[in-house]
Amino acid sequence: MTKERIFERVSTIITGYLRLEDGELKVESHVVRDLGADSLALVELGFKFMEAFGVSMMKPDDHNLVVGNLVEWIATEMKERA
Repeated sequence: MTKERIFERVSTIITGYLRLEDGELKVESHVVRDLGADSLALVELGFKFMEAFGVSMMKPDDHNLVVGNLVEWIATEMKERA
């Protein structure tokens, strides 16, 4: 799966869960500071990413909470599991 496709799916998951407006999520968006996710939302999103991509639970550190970095992490996890 390409990083562009991963970004599309991540965007759909986050936008739907957090009820964001179209265009509100960007590659450089921080899931907590910019998009308003709380700790429960991070856990729920983690489960949604596990289900959608077959990856392990992400570590919600500040680096991984930037959407572009999250996409990179998912891509790496998917390659390692293949």
